[in-house]
Amino acid sequence: MSKSKVNNIDKLVSKKLRMRRVFLGLSQQDLATEINVSIQQVQKYEKAINRISSGRLYAMASFLKVPISYFFDQSNASIKEIENKLAKEEDAVKEDLEQVSEAEVIKLIKMYIAVNNDKVRKKITELIKEIADE
Repeated sequence: MSKSKVNNIDKLVSKKLRMRRVFLGLSQQDLATEINVSIQQVQKYEKAINRISSGRLYAMASFLKVPISYFFDQSNASIKEIENKLAKEEDAVKEDLEQVSEAEVIKLIKMYIAVNNDKVRKKITELIKEIADE
């Protein structure tokens, strides 16, 4: 693990890591067990205290079912813009969760992730959006 200073890209990766883990309904312990580190290490990764090696990031991406590029999307934007966007998204998710049970959300997300066909997933998303807009 590199001892070099954490930079804005590291902060972006850590925020995206936490956001994806929470979105999937996984605990820090779930992630720690999967990538063979302590829960404290996951906490340090998510707070951008420790940098994440490329091998570890690859393992995380596989477990979280996202391409590695997911962690770097928006890397050209300022970190403040990203933090504001993530805070707004987290607030929106919290408000939505108040309306439905956590178990329902986790079940729905797991079923959605189980769909392997991107076209079908897009149709599901469109259907849900259409129903929600009614």
